[in-house]
Parts: sequence; C-alpha cells; structure tokens
Amino acid sequence: MSFSEFSYPLVQAWDWWHLFQQGVQLQIGGADQFGNILAGAEAIKSLAKEDHVYNQQRREIETVEKRWQHKASDEPFGFTVPLLTTASGEKFGKSAGNAVWLDEGMTSPFELYQVRLSFPYV
Repeated sequence: MSFSEFSYPLVQAWDWWHLFQQGVQLQIGGADQFGNILAGAEAIKSLAKEDHVYNQQRREIETVEKRWQHKASDEPFGFTVPLLTTASGEKFGKSAGNAVWLDEGMTSPFELYQVRLSFPYV
C-alpha cells in the first residue's frame, strides 16, 4: 500500500471537515468510497466536539431551533451509489482511464454520443 493510498481517507476527511464547517453535511460517492466517507464522518464527529467556533455556531442554531420548535441535525451523512460499469463490467471513471469529460477537448462530442448510446442512464 502506497503512502498516498494510505493517507487518502485522511485527506478526504479533512476536506469534508472544511466543507462541513461551511454547512455541507452530505457527502455522496461511489460504493468504493464507503470506507473513506465513513472515516470522514467519524473524524468530523470527533473534530466538532473540540472546535470552539463550530460549537458557538451550534449554540446559535439551537437558539433558533427553540424558537421554531424544530430540531435540525448537525451530524455528517454519507451516501454511496453503485459504480457505473462498462458493458464488460469494468469500472467506469477517471481512475480506470475511461472517464467521460464534458470538455470537448478531453472527450470529443462523437465519443460522448457513443457513450450515451452505450449507457442510456448516464
């Protein structure tokens, strides 16, 4: 296992922590990202307990919640979806080298059209 592969969940968790502080509670990823998303959610729960700025914001939200008598969740949520695969069952995406890009310099309109015929649900 390479260092980059080992540290990837940490980097992804740190990225999500930064987004979580801006109000992003949901991370969506492919089924192969389940472990990384779970590690990120656990890291956020741990970091949130110690972050004084976040806790102050949470107290302000709780004041509004009491006024409206509605409890908002402050938990991080992860959501995974099945991976897209090619007709042969191969993983479909950037890391497999067969990604479809919306930039015509990276995927020609003809290639995009062919992929859309092959994958009507894309």
